Amino acid sequence: MSYSLTQQLLASDEQGYKKATQSEFLRLAGEGKASKELLGRWLANDRLYIHSYCRGLGRLLSFLRYPNTVQRGVDPGATTQLLDWIVGALVNIRREEKFFIDTAGDYGIDINLKTDEDDNVAPSTKLEGLRRWEALFASVTANEKDVLPWLEAAVIYWGTEKCYLDAWSWAKSKLSEGEDGSKDADGGAVRKEFINNWTCKEFVEFVDELGRIIDDAVAKIVEEKGEDVKEQLFKRVKGKWEDVLEAEEAFWPTV
Repeated sequence: MSYSLTQQLLASDEQGYKKATQSEFLRLAGEGKASKELLGRWLANDRLYIHSYCRGLGRLLSFLRYPNTVQRGVDPGATTQLLDWIVGALVNIRREEKFFIDTAGDYGIDINLKTDEDDNVAPSTKLEGLRRWEALFASVTANEKDVLPWLEAAVIYWGTEKCYLDAWSWAKSKLSEGEDGSKDADGGAVRKEFINNWTCKEFVEFVDELGRIIDDAVAKIVEEKGEDVKEQLFKRVKGKWEDVLEAEEAFWPTV
């Protein structure tokens, strides 16, 4: 079995991962007990998270090294695969924001944070987790001195998507069977709309695809350079992974 960097990251801090993907807010949302006000506050922060997510992808796109020659039927390599994933991510995230706006409107949920006269949201108005994510996405840069200069950035994006998927999958496990959502505090928004969107098969495949791109690229480097490079690559991304877990834990509202 080939080496998996993503699996090593998941195993490196299981308690931290649990904190990042299991919170009281998620439990309440899954049980239909999160109020429209509470859910709206989180969605408002998540919508702004989307904006910083896109800006980070722009930075990542700016330093990807694309192959100058191609051959039909030959694997173009990890960089091109990552480019394809990014294009899909941008399409998905724009669709997601529209879905937020439409669904919130249908259920009478306010997803706007207070702004000043210049349409800026004060940092103090944002969740700590949003501020952390904005800083993380702003930190996306190339590691030009090493192989796979995009690795740290890819781990940030795989980490946020993996945490998001597993967090809402955990929340989904709290759903009561046979309920139609009419008695839920949010009017059924999470139960009937949001949670299925955030745990669907297509999203699972999307997250797994980025994990595969990372692991395959790392496995190739290990094959070329030897076993010692495993620890070097892990040390390169470990700090970013820890930042991801801390940001995700802080992204769920305190209740």
